[in-house]
Amino acid sequence: MRSPLTRRQALQETAGGLGAVAASWLLQQDAMYASSGSRSQPTLVPREPHFAPKARSCIFIYMGGAPSTIDMFDYKPNLRKYDGKDSPFLIKGRRLGGSQEVMASPFEFKQYGETGRNISNLLPHFTKVVDEVAFIRSMWTDRIDHSTAQFTFASGRGVAGFPSLGSWASYGLGTENQNLPAFIAMEDSPTTIKRRAFGSAWLPPIHQGTLMNVENAPIPNLKRADGVSAEDQQDFLRIVNGLNKLHQRDYPLDADFESRIANFELAARMQLEASEVADISKESKATRELYGVDDPVSGPYGARCLTARRLVESGVRFVTVINGQWDHHSNIKEKIEELCKRTDQGVAGLLADLKARGLLEETLVVWAGEFGRLPTIEARQEKPGRDHNPYGFTIWMAGGGVRAGADYGDTDELGWQAIEDVKVSHHDVHATILHLLGLDVNKLTYEYEGRAETLTGVQQNRVVHEILAESKRVQNRI
Repeated sequence: MRSPLTRRQALQETAGGLGAVAASWLLQQDAMYASSGSRSQPTLVPREPHFAPKARSCIFIYMGGAPSTIDMFDYKPNLRKYDGKDSPFLIKGRRLGGSQEVMASPFEFKQYGETGRNISNLLPHFTKVVDEVAFIRSMWTDRIDHSTAQFTFASGRGVAGFPSLGSWASYGLGTENQNLPAFIAMEDSPTTIKRRAFGSAWLPPIHQGTLMNVENAPIPNLKRADGVSAEDQQDFLRIVNGLNKLHQRDYPLDADFESRIANFELAARMQLEASEVADISKESKATRELYGVDDPVSGPYGARCLTARRLVESGVRFVTVINGQWDHHSNIKEKIEELCKRTDQGVAGLLADLKARGLLEETLVVWAGEFGRLPTIEARQEKPGRDHNPYGFTIWMAGGGVRAGADYGDTDELGWQAIEDVKVSHHDVHATILHLLGLDVNKLTYEYEGRAETLTGVQQNRVVHEILAESKRVQNRI
């Protein structure tokens, strides 16, 4: 009678079979992913949100370099009381033993609009639309240097290598116009982290921000080469498409290749529509004056804001307009004046134009920098400036489900530190933006290196419901 197998013998004799079973299972999973779509496919077709959205699209006005909001719309009268004196409490900055000398804002504040908000004379155009916005006045971040803070605000993490907010919106929702990208970026000047502010990292490349110009060709390398006719180009595309199909047949799970194909096909469709959307010469004289596009100072930024309106009007999901010049360690009075003259009219014109066209209710507009500036001088000099302040600053939102005229949170009497029980982080802002677009930041996941990644990762976040309206929610046109 044969003795029963020991456990060791059983494992030895069946190891090859178990390995084959495991391999078969893994291959089957790949096939299931490829056929069912549970693995992210490189497509921009509209996708159902997690719940009914309040906004159909988002325009993110990103002021990189940290605007001094205590000089713009965070009025602190005690700055004048202590001007030239040491702060009544310790103000911490980047440097040990940093200056404690308070510097009053060199600008005049007055109340504007039905809400009676105090706005400085830096922003004469913004005063006309101030009732449309909701201020979050208790922002903070744990990052005190530009690059790490910009990465945190752009991608939810303080380091490089993670997808940007706009890429997550594109991945989660797709776009309503298949002839334009879901996510477009326009740079008036770059941030410290440059194009990584709108990169897709390990999300499929089709979700990265497409850089658009307003002065020359709207999309780099999109124009057909000189001497190549439309018929020649179509013949070339047919040949390339045939080769792509052969490669797809042999490598059906090559996600990067799929994304490249999708990008090339999108580029072909964009050749006509992108140029048309970027052509603001067709706008009326009144509209051009509203944005200040013909003014040599406000024109470049105003043109980008006007183009942003045209893009969301055409179904683009997420547009970011970037100016990265707000780092004022010295001569803050003259430098911030120059930047506000450059950007104020375009931003205010955008809000007014969206409202006049009935688009503001379905378009979320966000204005923000990565942090603010300290209420003290950085150093004694003829033309002083302010150092970085991640502890308390202000941003604003408007339209797309935001309660117009809302104010949430506050900082101390000098504008240094956010009040503890109403502090709002970059992650909270991300959660709120995605919520207004109909997405739950904790449920919008992408499998990467064995983890279900999200925009905010393990960081705590909450939707800032205090600034949201209870208006009728918009439906995506799917």
